[in-house]
Amino acid sequence: MGRCLSRPQLAQAQRGVVLIIALILLVVISLLAVTSLRNAGSTETVLGNVRTTELATQAAEIALRHCESSVVEIVTVASGGSSTYAANLNGFTAANILPASTTTTAQWQDISIWDSNSTAPVVLPLSIVNQTATTATYKRPPECMVESLPVMLAGGLSTTASFVITARGFGPEVPALTDPTTRVRPTGTEVWLQSHIELQ
Repeated sequence: MGRCLSRPQLAQAQRGVVLIIALILLVVISLLAVTSLRNAGSTETVLGNVRTTELATQAAEIALRHCESSVVEIVTVASGGSSTYAANLNGFTAANILPASTTTTAQWQDISIWDSNSTAPVVLPLSIVNQTATTATYKRPPECMVESLPVMLAGGLSTTASFVITARGFGPEVPALTDPTTRVRPTGTEVWLQSHIELQ
């Protein structure tokens, strides 16, 4: 025959079950809180990385557009056209346009040219990417390289002036160069962009 529990014994047994359930719920809630904090930290890191990549992309885009406009201006003036952009060349001259490579490897493909004291890459002034009214965002200025391309047609070389323009921009975390005449491999975010232009 089964044994019946009195009311005080039944209440005591129920109190023990409530304690175990409360402890399990506390552990589950603690794990959820820790997971949420970790996710928030990861999201913040990802957003920070996206921001620096976007800023580096903007710097590279500015350098690419500046060098494209400079090349168009130089070719236009050399062919007898009027100057509309000359005041904004920021030191970019015809000497900055490299001749077409005579080897199978183009000059813009040689990373040692970019990360040396070579004058082939044009280093833009920081004032082009940093706004004057705010704190400077960038420490290292963007760079670009312009190389002529030979255009071969059935009858020989074309009279079209063709160029490949390569630019690289750096994120705000990339440190400034200690010596502006000596470029070294950057540490941090780096974005490369390239375009081809043809001028008649």
